[in-house]
Parts: sequence; structure tokens; C-alpha cells
Amino acid sequence: MIPPDRVRTGPIRLHGLGRVVATLVCVAGVPLVVIALVRWLFGVPISSFRPVLNDEVAYWHQALTFSRVGFRGGYYTLGELTNPSGFTPFGPHGPGIAVAYGLFGMVLGWHRHSVVVLNLVAIATAAWAWVTLSGVSTARIVLSALLLATFWPLVFWAPTGMQEGLHSAGAVMMAAFFAHALGPVIRRWAIAAGWLVLVALSFIRPSWVVLIPLWSFVTIGPRDLRQRLATLAGSALLAMAIVFAYSRSAAPFPTGFFFLKVFDLSSSVTTIAVNLVANVKHTIATSEYAPLEVLHRVQYWGLLGLAVAMAAVAARRTRPQPATSSGVAHLTVGALAMAGALLLMLSLYTLTNWAEHRVLSPFLLFAALLAIASAPRLALVVPAALIVSNVAAISVFIRSFDASRHDNFVWDRRGVYALSEAIEGKIAYHAGEPRWCNTLLTSQYPPYLIAIPAGVGLSVVREPDLLALPPKSRYLLLDPPSRDALKRPIRLQELATLPYGTLYRNLESACPPSP
Repeated sequence: MIPPDRVRTGPIRLHGLGRVVATLVCVAGVPLVVIALVRWLFGVPISSFRPVLNDEVAYWHQALTFSRVGFRGGYYTLGELTNPSGFTPFGPHGPGIAVAYGLFGMVLGWHRHSVVVLNLVAIATAAWAWVTLSGVSTARIVLSALLLATFWPLVFWAPTGMQEGLHSAGAVMMAAFFAHALGPVIRRWAIAAGWLVLVALSFIRPSWVVLIPLWSFVTIGPRDLRQRLATLAGSALLAMAIVFAYSRSAAPFPTGFFFLKVFDLSSSVTTIAVNLVANVKHTIATSEYAPLEVLHRVQYWGLLGLAVAMAAVAARRTRPQPATSSGVAHLTVGALAMAGALLLMLSLYTLTNWAEHRVLSPFLLFAALLAIASAPRLALVVPAALIVSNVAAISVFIRSFDASRHDNFVWDRRGVYALSEAIEGKIAYHAGEPRWCNTLLTSQYPPYLIAIPAGVGLSVVREPDLLALPPKSRYLLLDPPSRDALKRPIRLQELATLPYGTLYRNLESACPPSP
């Protein structure tokens, strides 16, 4: 005869085992999907990765420089325009991404594929935090795993050197903090950690300031009107301080980010209205965008409306109860975050291809995860609709992934070897010298620039005829049209000739002769 205590504990143990398995699937799901896709489509491991896009190369090399020399490296600018603070040498997207990845590079070393590994580790860590802090049931952990593994913007950008892998992980992490803060038992360390993560994300990409007032209201819990106004004012001041710090530490460029122009009060209300109308027209003109972008647009518009409608229905059904106890707050926070990010982007950003896909997808993922944590079962329609629509478009995703990531993983190494040989003994980082003396000004941005030594900044000149002469950079990599477009000839010492330009030492720079 089986003892009664074993009969009672058997289902409990099975339940515990099921939760462990569900957690492992949720944590490892995205990394396994990415590794399998790369191996299946390209026949190589993720260690074959190299950055290809201009921003990828810039981010990768900035992280390399920070991992070796901190803030003492050369400039990463456009047209040799430096940031107002003069403290950091990093580019138009600010120092945040270079520091975030470079800190790990200091400890683990920095390799071609380091950024992909860190993206996957960050996503897995955030998924673990989601399961741990949200306290959702085993069934909802399984639903979370399905959502993450089929959320194509997350899988699409994770194996790249772009910022999106980090911000997708940030969306999962912030959803975990919000779900915990809206739960029955709140731990102070989790609140403090949420503030640290949110401020860091906002400094890396200011669109995250949308969550600051929501996090303030959730964690501070203002009760009367005066407290609510004080919380709102404090949130606005913190958001403005972060944007100010970002604007002072990001290198400017000729056109400039529209939201920074608005922040500096250099754009009128009329200009903002015109930009809003133009962006709305862009969102309607679906023929200008890739199918994966159009799918994402349909999802965030449709599911935003769905979340708002269900939040209203749930609020009416649970009106006698406080919103926080009924679970309506999860839906409300997710909808407000998605709506706020969308409104800010349409008003204060210039939409280009893949821009809204990259910036808004973390907020869609954030809202969907909070829907999973909502008490009303009706809220599960939101993540379920996302999963179904993404699975239905799996062929579109695979074609896009294959076309967009092929050059990241299948490539000819000879270009990197050729550049390495050309610069050997000619370009090197010189500790203690001014930043411009450790900077390469280039008119071309081939992916082979990853061969440039750590500490040597990469400054780009897109309009040579507008460049102030003489150039400040010690090294120049110019193709003939860019060299001829300079306002006047400058004294140059030719170092090497490459397929995409000629490498020179700038004899008119203020740098001492190279050792």
C-alpha cells in the first residue's frame, strides 16, 4: 500500500518538475532558435558572425575601444563634429551602447561574435528574471516561452551588432519588474533594480523615458492629487535630465535627431505637426516597407486597440475592486507604454525603413508580456494573437532572416586580412596623445574596418565639401571622389591602396609624427 503522504506529494513534485522544464524552455528558447536558424540557413556556428551594417560596425568597434582603453580612444563622429561635453569620444547614438558591451569586453575579451553571445545571454537572463519576478503560473510560463520564441523582431535582431537585442532583453526585464511591482508582495531591491535598469536603458535609447512616469506611479503609489502631480513632475524632470545627458554626450551630425532639436527648442510646433503628418502618411504607405515591417505595424496597431478595449472591459467587470488587485493595471500599463512610444515616435522622430520596427518592437513585447501577467484570462488574447500571427508569417520571417543575415555569417575573410596587412606598422593606438591623433577619417564604411586597432576611432565624412579643413584626424581613408570633393588639396602621405579607397597620413593635422 502506498503511504498517503507520497500520494499527496506526487502531484506537487510533478507540478514542480513541470515548472522547472517550462522555465528552462522560456530561458533557453530564443538562444536555441537563433543558433538553430543560423546553422540551418547558413551552415555555420554563431562564432562566424561579423558586423556588416554601418551602425553594427560602429557599435562593435566602439565596444572594442572601450573594452581596451575606456574613454581614452579616438573619436567616432560624423564630419568630425564632436559632442558638447567632450567627455566621451563616442558617436551620434551616445556612449551607452559602447559602455554596456565594452564593460563585458574588459572581463571576457572582445571578439567578432561577442555581441551576439551577449545579446543571447541578456535575453536568456531577462527571461529568467521574468519567470522569477512575475510569479506567473506554469501554463503562462509556457505561453511566455512561445511568445518569445516566435516574436520575430526579437529573433530577427538578436544575431546582429545592432542595439535591438539589448533593448528586447530590456523589454523583458522591465516587464518582469512591472509585473513584480504590481503583484501582492513587493521587494525593495527589485524596485531599486528596476530604476537602475530603466535609467540605463533610457540613456542608451531615450525612447525608454516613456516608462519613467509609469514606473513612478507603480512604485511610489501616489494616493491624492497632490502626490500624483508631484510624481508626474518628478518623472518629467528625470526624463529631461536623461535626455539632456544623452544630448551632451552624443556626437552631433549635420541633419541631427529630430527629437533632440525639439528638446533644444530649435523646432517649432508647426514643424512637429508637419513631421507628425508625414510620419502618419509613411505608416499608411505600406508598399515602401518590407513585409516583416508591415506585419509588425499591423500587430502594434491592432493589438494596441485590442489591449485598450480589453482593459476597458476588464475594468468594468471588476469595478468594485481596486485596479491593482484585479489585474487591470497590467493591461493599462502595457497599453499606455505602447501608445506613448508610438506617439513620441510619430511626433519626434523621422521614420525610415526599419526604424519603427526597431524602436517600437520592444514596447510591443513589453505590453504582450504584461498581458500574460494580467489576472483576467481575457488578456491572454493579446499574446495569443501575436503568436498566431507570427506563426502564420513564419515563411516571411525565414525569407527576411535569410536575406538580411546571410552576409553576417557567410563572408570572405580576405578583405579583413588585406586591411590588417595594409595598416600593420602604419596605424596604431598611441596612448597619451590627443583623440584626433587616434582617429581615422573615412569616406567609406566597409565591414573590414573591424581590423582597425582598438583605440583608433572611426570618423565618417559623408559630405567632404562641407568638411572643415584641414581635417583633424591623423589618418584618412578616402576614395578618389571624396578626396577631390574637399575644398582644397591637403598634404597627404600615402600609406596603402585598397579596393574602397586610399589610406593616408594627414600631414596637416596637429598630431606629432608617428613613431
